[in-house]
Amino acid sequence: MATVVGENPYAERRTGERRRIAHASSLSPVARSGFDGLRVSWGGVWGGVLITIGSLALLSALGVAVGVTAVDPDTANPSRLMTIAGIWGAVSLLAALFLGGMVATRIGMVYDRATGMFEGVLVWIVSMILMAAFAGSGLVLLPDISIDLASNRAAAWLALAAMVLSLLAAVAGAMTGRRGAAQRVGRE
Repeated sequence: MATVVGENPYAERRTGERRRIAHASSLSPVARSGFDGLRVSWGGVWGGVLITIGSLALLSALGVAVGVTAVDPDTANPSRLMTIAGIWGAVSLLAALFLGGMVATRIGMVYDRATGMFEGVLVWIVSMILMAAFAGSGLVLLPDISIDLASNRAAAWLALAAMVLSLLAAVAGAMTGRRGAAQRVGRE
């Protein structure tokens, strides 16, 4: 049995919300300031985070598979393998964050630059928190580690540079995934 739009309480509630928000546009700019601002889509942000984590897992598995296939254990140079694994890990993280930021703004139908930038930052923040939680849950499995202050200084600066670079990758992906003005006009 088909229902009329006026009889559907969900359609009526959405229409009422639209009327209430549309009515706010007739207010003064000072009173209307509560309605202005960024329209961040948290569904888009979480979709971007899931894409980031998933694509990072796939790229890591690809790196392990290629590495195990290409390396002969008898003649392998451990320091060279660590360097290659580090480079692959960095490139994988940057690619995953770029893709996650791009997906977040596509899912969230983001048009403006500021919202796109903030969605990229949010994808980066939530992804970093989740990755830190995952990595932290495995720290009890590590053996006792001695601390060398000289090498830790260099590692700290390298970690800071990697964090800034990964943030830039997520924001660049979000800005790339943003919908342009031509797409917005076509949808309206």
